[in-house]
Amino acid sequence: MYELLVLALLMHWPLHAYRIAKIANEIIGPEEQISTGTLSTLLNRLVQAGLITPAEAGTGPFPADRPSRAFAITPVGRERFFELMLDTSSHPGFYRRLFHIKALHLEFLPLESQLFLVEQYLTYCRQVLRFKQADRQDVAGNPLKQEHMSPALREGAFALMRLKTEQWQLELVWGEALRERILARLKQHEGTVSMPDEEAADSQVSSFTRSDEA
Repeated sequence: MYELLVLALLMHWPLHAYRIAKIANEIIGPEEQISTGTLSTLLNRLVQAGLITPAEAGTGPFPADRPSRAFAITPVGRERFFELMLDTSSHPGFYRRLFHIKALHLEFLPLESQLFLVEQYLTYCRQVLRFKQADRQDVAGNPLKQEHMSPALREGAFALMRLKTEQWQLELVWGEALRERILARLKQHEGTVSMPDEEAADSQVSSFTRSDEA
């Protein structure tokens, strides 16, 4: 996940290491933070792999207010970025967080690829919602599952399930808005668009539903 995040930021501009950390943590935080040690190790690995290269100070758009290494993405790094953006099968447990990163950088993909990724994520959101709604109905309609629950625990459990459902409903609304914007641009540029195969997307993300940590 961090590899995609760093490469995505460098697709926009060369950056100093501390600036990469600052922007990355603003994106993934405050619940999660990338440590200085983790970022330094990752940057060294990306340099060794030829995906990024040291850049001269002053090549980026942000002023350097402290000593720090600067980095730029290489042509090989750009290829790796596109590979990671279009990879929808790795790290299923982080699927939602990965998509949030991808959504910020869709501009670098062709519109058809943008639409494919969003359609697939919408399929995933719908599957998660169906699972959570079915789970709530199962608990509500099964006295055996409530038999040993105190009233406070039962009330808290149902409130939490409602919260999770509402969060995924908002996620779905956000994804649908992304989809509509992409479709509008496609129609503007091409006039017509053939929709991605939703059945293919459904089969590809079905294994992710239970692995999402939320």
